This record gives sequence, structure tokens and C-alpha cells, in this order.
Amino acid sequence: MMLLCKLAAAVLVAAVLTLLLKKDQPAFAFLVSVCTAAGLLAIVVQQVQPLLDWLRTLDGYFQGQSPAVLLQVLGIALVAQLAADTCKEAGLSAAATAIELCGRVLALLQALPLLQSLLGSFAAYLQ
Repeated sequence: MMLLCKLAAAVLVAAVLTLLLKKDQPAFAFLVSVCTAAGLLAIVVQQVQPLLDWLRTLDGYFQGQSPAVLLQVLGIALVAQLAADTCKEAGLSAAATAIELCGRVLALLQALPLLQSLLGSFAAYLQ
């Protein structure tokens, strides 16, 4: 809870700074926004260790498919969303839409072996 309050305070300071800089120095305002997002992402990545430990306990349920696939898909989704939001902040809405589409396609391709395994198990169960 305390970490969330600190992150919210940092975002509030960055938002005020961005608004102040946007009139006179839009390039610096954009830089503040991107650096804030990168810093928050770095902090969240440090906090993900308990999730990794929990995913490692799920190894037995996926019959050879590692839960790392789920983490990779989550990582793809987060990076694509961050890149799309950065593009939107810069006024590149078409690039943001393209990045979101690429992220979705890459996530589906990454998860395809796991989906095939699950569908195969389901089909075998029905027979």
C-alpha cells in the first residue's frame, strides 16, 4: 500500500511538471512523461518476483508447457501497451494502433503451443 502511495505521488508530480512544461517546452514535457513511465515500469518489474514464484509452482499442470509462456504473453501485452501509450502521448495515434495490433498478434503467436495443448487435452477428454 505504501509503494502505491509513493508511485501515485511520483505520477502526480510528473503530471504537474508535464503540464507546466507542455506550453513552453513540449519536447521536455514528453521526455518527463516517458521517463516517468519507464521508472514506474522498472519498479513494477522488481515487484514481480512473487508472481514468478507462483507461476513456477504451476509447472505440473501444463503437461510440458511452461507457465513461462503466460509470463511472456503478459510481458508482450505490457510492453505493447506502454509503447502504444507513448505513441499516443506523442500524437502518433496510427502508430499506437499498429503497435497494439502487433502486440496482440505476437501474444497469440507466443501462446499458440499452449492453446494447442489445451485444446488437444479438451478434445481427448470429450472422446
